[in-house]
Amino acid sequence: MSANIATSLVQFTQFSGLEMNAHLVVEEKPARQQQKLITLSKYVQKYPQGWKKRLELADLHYEMGNWQQAVAEYRQVISRQPQLIDVQLQLAKILHLMGLEKEALEIYQKSLLLSENEGTQNHINGLIAVCRGESQKAIIAFNLAAALEPDKVVHWMALAQVHQSRENPLGSLSALEQVLSINPDDVVALIYSYDALMAVGDIQTARERLSRVIALAGDDFRVLQRQIDQRCTALSLPKCQMRLVSGQEGKLTKKMIISALQQAPHGVEAHNSLAYYHILRGDWAQGVEVLAEFTAEHPQHPYGWYYYGRCLFHTGEYQKAAQMMGKAYHLYPHDCEIFRALCEILPLATRLEELRPLVEEMLKQFPERWSIFATAGRVLVEHFEEFERGCSVSEQGTQLQPQLADAWLRHGRVLALALKHQEAIEALQKGWELLPPGAYLQSVPAAVWLGENYQVIKDAKASKRWWEAACEGSQKLKAFNPATANYWLGRALLGLGDKSGAIQAYETALSQQLLYPARGEVEKNLQQMKSKRGKSYRG
Repeated sequence: MSANIATSLVQFTQFSGLEMNAHLVVEEKPARQQQKLITLSKYVQKYPQGWKKRLELADLHYEMGNWQQAVAEYRQVISRQPQLIDVQLQLAKILHLMGLEKEALEIYQKSLLLSENEGTQNHINGLIAVCRGESQKAIIAFNLAAALEPDKVVHWMALAQVHQSRENPLGSLSALEQVLSINPDDVVALIYSYDALMAVGDIQTARERLSRVIALAGDDFRVLQRQIDQRCTALSLPKCQMRLVSGQEGKLTKKMIISALQQAPHGVEAHNSLAYYHILRGDWAQGVEVLAEFTAEHPQHPYGWYYYGRCLFHTGEYQKAAQMMGKAYHLYPHDCEIFRALCEILPLATRLEELRPLVEEMLKQFPERWSIFATAGRVLVEHFEEFERGCSVSEQGTQLQPQLADAWLRHGRVLALALKHQEAIEALQKGWELLPPGAYLQSVPAAVWLGENYQVIKDAKASKRWWEAACEGSQKLKAFNPATANYWLGRALLGLGDKSGAIQAYETALSQQLLYPARGEVEKNLQQMKSKRGKSYRG
């Protein structure tokens, strides 16, 4: 990725009326776009038969998020120069992103007939498969293209993105390493590889990768957003959440958030970061209000409602959280994360009657995502007591991603809830063995769960060993996520019988703005422990 390449976030509107955001890779950081738009529009009006300036105009509309206008201009260019394959592929890509899969497929098929290069033909076949939702066929096609033209980054990047869409970070990393072997300074590949490394739990390598991309493009929107996520943002995916929201570090975090908002005032991720900045400083009402205002201004943006719902969930407003997440679902019932969030929120909002059809729907809609099977399995076991089916469904997640630690750890939790403790131990240990060194975000909870399962089967020696491992790991986790570290430390100390230490760890977690639902569990445990301690003292 050359020095003048940058990523930007644009807002576009689908033909259905939905507001969406898209990350674009552009030749240079947008500057004076409105003036360029006026100049090019006047030129095209004066010389309507020309195509080169019209193509510039189409590209500018694309970069500005004016995609309906971009589509119209690209079609004009193609009518004059139908042999331009890159223009056809760009048009098809936009149509696909706008939810017009049928129209996109027609353009892809036409471009396929124009190409005489076998690598390009395989790449286009991969794009067609992606548009049809056939990710396995897409992987085969992109692999063929990459084998024919191993020095072309575009094939490897497309392959990495398909693996990412299938929740296969290991596959994505493999493809991205090929990109970085060709161009070690490819900013987009470095960003994607950071995400994949975080997903597999390799925090140390991920941080090294992020430091590298910061040195190359520290002001780039996506790089900036990941720095903010490390410092303060709480999302469904594991983030560092270092709680750097006070003092000089807090000022730096706030500065980064302001910069992100200036670059993308319509970007919901930046508003979400601002919300959690306030929440982690202890001002929960102000944090929630940030996302309430965003959804009021962007009522057709499904991810606005998604983030608002998650924020309400993390602040303990379960009923309202379910209502907002329901709005996200009704606007866009095709997103894996929205389904998973509903599965978390609806039980705590005591709306179980809505959960069963949701589980069946998401199993049909996302047959290639391991996390959906883990989530569905847990719901079936925990809330409907369908132990055998729930465990069977959860196991399919490990079959989809047998080398991914999280798939085994989540399956182990489902087995434990189904009272299959010996099988749970085996699954959890399998997950533990697959974790990279330093994966404390996953290893500490895994150690606690192993301790609890060994306790149930009355292996006191093993349970003690695992709880001690959790205590040791939680001390190292504090550097990345102090509130979560103290939460797990409290659970481990409670298992070891150190109630005084557990109380101290729990109270520290609360002071560090531990969020719900873990916060509710901790408050309940503290009340019970202090009550028992008080009774013991009086006795």
